[in-house]
Amino acid sequence: MEETSSTQAQEQQAQEWNGAVEALLPSTPAAAAWPHLASFCALHQYLSGVDVCERVAGEDGRPGCVRYVASHPAPAGEEGQEQLQAKWAHEELLELDDAARRLSYAVVGGNMGFGRYVATMTVAEETEAPGCRIVWEFECEPVQGWSRDGLVGYLDHAVKGMAARIEEAATADES
Repeated sequence: MEETSSTQAQEQQAQEWNGAVEALLPSTPAAAAWPHLASFCALHQYLSGVDVCERVAGEDGRPGCVRYVASHPAPAGEEGQEQLQAKWAHEELLELDDAARRLSYAVVGGNMGFGRYVATMTVAEETEAPGCRIVWEFECEPVQGWSRDGLVGYLDHAVKGMAARIEEAATADES
């Protein structure tokens, strides 16, 4: 029986995806970048492809807060092609730690193919250069319609876009 449990655990681990992507903000200190990332219900301002980000439960910035994130559907293409459905998710804030400049959230519903998905985003001060970096770690069940490499590629592109937008916003804050 113990051998069966071990085999089941190995199979379950094989069904777990995890990884991390990161992006450098070369001219923005972590203290200036963090308030932008920490604003849990302002994701649409920083993440390309997210058109809507609204609080649907709880208090923004407090664990238990749930945000609704969505992208507008693509318009119908050539004649006979249907309009694509909007993609959306409900995401619950699990932790927000200002001292560590870290937040964690889980996808708790939606139509994007996610089962269990938990992410941690951290703003880390650079030690050997000015600026900071955003680190986006994730662990999840395989996502319907995606490969692990496809998800990592999407997140890598997303974190780099977020970094550029946060750096732009932090620079504007200084003005």
